[in-house]
Amino acid sequence: MMSIGEFAELTGLSLKALRLYDEQGLLKPASVDPWSRHRRYSASQFEPAIRLKALRAAGVPLADAPRLLVDPPAAGILAEHRARMVAERERQDAALETLDRLLSGEDRHEWQVEERLATRQHWAGVMWPVPGDDDPAADVEGADERVNEAFAALWRALAEAGDTPTGPFWSTFRAASGSDTAIELVCCWPIARPLPAGWSVPGWTVETGTVEAAPELVVRWRFEDPVTVVDGVTHPAVLALLAAAEERGLGVNLSRLRQIGLLEEGESVGMEVAITVSR
Repeated sequence: MMSIGEFAELTGLSLKALRLYDEQGLLKPASVDPWSRHRRYSASQFEPAIRLKALRAAGVPLADAPRLLVDPPAAGILAEHRARMVAERERQDAALETLDRLLSGEDRHEWQVEERLATRQHWAGVMWPVPGDDDPAADVEGADERVNEAFAALWRALAEAGDTPTGPFWSTFRAASGSDTAIELVCCWPIARPLPAGWSVPGWTVETGTVEAAPELVVRWRFEDPVTVVDGVTHPAVLALLAAAEERGLGVNLSRLRQIGLLEEGESVGMEVAITVSR
């Protein structure tokens, strides 16, 4: 029998790791002295210890360890982990390429921010709660699809009601009621006339309102523009818009920031972002 220190020296596992693996049932000592509580290990435990050492060095989650310590190990676990590592590496490579462009300034863009008077426009929208990063049930990858579903469901319902949208779609973000962290996205279509009270779209929370005639700042871009966009960060054109409002000493209400689709022959080719300002 070997002491925990001797076993740690031979296997390359730390004392802390061995105690953790004991607690989690991954590698329990061959015996434990009932009085001193000293752990003792046997030579037959070298193989599972080395497997643990190797899988941790490879970054395999401990949750997968039990299936790799059995003999024979569960098939497919390493393949799954390798696929996750490849995807993570691709994400890191893409982030590094983005950083290179940001630091070199090779595609730096001077955004043209304009001021105009918004026309009065009725609208109808459906609300969608934006999934947070800390929400374990959040389907971040399916978010775009869900937003497209929202716009499509609203358009169909408006057409059936005889109030077909009169222009391009738009959306706006806002803080959810009673929360400092939750965000809602309102997906909207402009309409010719207000909807009757109680009008609804099955499966969605409907809101209606009117964009009043007021000064607003606007900036636009096409999807084909060579612009560096950092994953998860608002488009740089929007940040330029907000910076321009601040430079002009204008008050900004983010709940009045509208992201409007630029359409050509029915196809979305870019975005226009406008924000109502007050002096």
